[in-house]
Amino acid sequence: MTETDVKICASHVSKVFTGGCHFIKVLDDISFSIQTGEFVAILGPSGCGKSTLLNMVADLEPCKEGNIIVNEYHTDQPERHRMMMFQEAALFPWYNVLSNVVYGLRFKKGLTNAERKTIASYYLRMVGLGHFERAYIHELSGGMKQRVALARALAPNPQMLLMDEPFSALDALTCEHLYKDVQKIWNMQHKTILLVTHNVREAVVLAQRVIVLSQRPGKILKDFPIQLPYPRSVHDVSVSALANELTHVLHVKGDDDYASCI
Repeated sequence: MTETDVKICASHVSKVFTGGCHFIKVLDDISFSIQTGEFVAILGPSGCGKSTLLNMVADLEPCKEGNIIVNEYHTDQPERHRMMMFQEAALFPWYNVLSNVVYGLRFKKGLTNAERKTIASYYLRMVGLGHFERAYIHELSGGMKQRVALARALAPNPQMLLMDEPFSALDALTCEHLYKDVQKIWNMQHKTILLVTHNVREAVVLAQRVIVLSQRPGKILKDFPIQLPYPRSVHDVSVSALANELTHVLHVKGDDDYASCI
């Protein structure tokens, strides 16, 4: 792997939150790298610092101890090739579906309004919402809202997609459909994707690698390759076997919260 292959490089990253005379260490000496076009999941229990780590990669949280370089930029330097999906869809209820996706193109220079709408329509069709362009957000299910959010994140054609537990509030059947969509899109475009999740099977179904974090303060327990062909399903026996193996890693470190996540 050469330096030009690396999209994200974290070196000895730690994070402490302070309040008054108290402090909480949430991350402890995190180091990893992600190659161009790689799909990596960060897996860990609630409160282990995984979303904080993602926020630092996205430049939403400062990295004061250690170093994070994204696309050869330090995370405190301007760079617009990253798009983020959050746990909530964060859509504008006063816009229709098409306008919400068009909004994601507001920083794309040199495009006419007609071109922005054409691009937005293309990505809405990609996520299966081509017939819902004129619908308003209150008319959509939770899964449809996340599809709109995914289309909005993809429309500017970012080099990198950062996903912070975007499926955690959805039911199991809706998640299965979205897993298929994400796998299809990744196979088409091979974007660099960094997914944060506490769901073991989700990590195994989607990612090529799973970085497992311990309880707070989060340390890397294992960097686990997922060598299964796509497409994958949560019902695959091989997925279940690897999910059990990852769950064992977490159990050994004293986290018993994962019995319901596999």
